[in-house]
Amino acid sequence: MNYNYSVIVPFRDRYELLLKAIDSIPDREDIQIIIVDNAPQPLPQSQIPVKGKATVVFTTSSPTKGAGHARNIGLTLAEGQYMVFLDSDDYFTPNAFESFDKYLDRGYDIVYFDASSIKLSDNSLSMRHNTIHNRITGFLATGDEDPLRYDFVNPYCKMVKSSLVLDNGIQFGETRVANDSLFSVRIGHQAQKITASSDVVYVITEGGVGTSLTKTKSAENEFIRFSVIISRYKFLKAIGKQQQCPRIYTRVVRAFLNYGMKESLRWLKYAHKQGVKLLIIY
Repeated sequence: MNYNYSVIVPFRDRYELLLKAIDSIPDREDIQIIIVDNAPQPLPQSQIPVKGKATVVFTTSSPTKGAGHARNIGLTLAEGQYMVFLDSDDYFTPNAFESFDKYLDRGYDIVYFDASSIKLSDNSLSMRHNTIHNRITGFLATGDEDPLRYDFVNPYCKMVKSSLVLDNGIQFGETRVANDSLFSVRIGHQAQKITASSDVVYVITEGGVGTSLTKTKSAENEFIRFSVIISRYKFLKAIGKQQQCPRIYTRVVRAFLNYGMKESLRWLKYAHKQGVKLLIIY
């Protein structure tokens, strides 16, 4: 089967949201849906979502390795011309795939799209999409590709040519948080032809049952995010694009304010060990 799209969906619990996410994908023969369940107790066969025309592939991944590992398994199963990523607690807008179809045969390696966001508690507007919206509007106003290529670090709101990912051996990190950052930077760097659209194709949700790791604040999670930013900085410096990396020194200051001197010293020692001189960067 030749698919135009492989939709990769990492999943862990929150079954009612998964159903909504899968329901937002059109039931078309050119779509392959890959659900990778990384929960300790995977869904029973009777609960796996089904479609009439679209192909649904259900598999599992290690419950201890997180969403990055689940997405990497999805990469190995993708047969579509383009990969599209969907978090299982989010969903596509009704016209999302019509927007994707506009770019299907135009030779782009990556097409970036706009998003919206809501609070699940009352369906009111959230602000979680603001950074994506600003990246899209900035590109459309100036034509500057660098913020898209190197600072649009979410895997969703993109259609990514599968050959770009697979031929370059690009994978997601397998850290507990921030596992998508380097993946997004690397595909952005390798892409030959990119563009962006103001079409809103994706709805990011906030709240509901449980707490998303992207919003969970803890000393350990923030240290993992910091270590990923250090890796991202080193990669960007190697290609002469370090100005696209978030300011590292301010993260250490924030660690001091939130977690104290001992934790901030841990961050400084880690950066030094990685050969990153924070005072010079600052």
